Amino acid sequence: MTEMGLQMFKKTTKKEKPGATVIGLSAMVIGNIVSENFVLLDGGIEGDITAPEALINGLVMGNICAAKEVEIAEKAKIQGDVVYKSVLVQQGAKIFGKLIHKENVFA
Repeated sequence: MTEMGLQMFKKTTKKEKPGATVIGLSAMVIGNIVSENFVLLDGGIEGDITAPEALINGLVMGNICAAKEVEIAEKAKIQGDVVYKSVLVQQGAKIFGKLIHKENVFA
């Protein structure tokens, strides 16, 4: 298989970005997160997430709205709908809701 072919199978998990909203593994947020920057969630939230981009690898009991892209990692458990322009769902992720594609998402 060519190197380009192998690129298709590599995980693209993002790292923390400057200015990111980070919810660590041991944190649980009760309420909504509205961010103008990237959101990285390893912990949990009981509420909605609205951001241009997000990486979810924890528990979300609410909806997610991502204007650009949302990555749902292998340890993610989402109990709500995900509205996105672009989505990546890794094997092992659990979504108990709808995936809703919208070309123009206003986060």
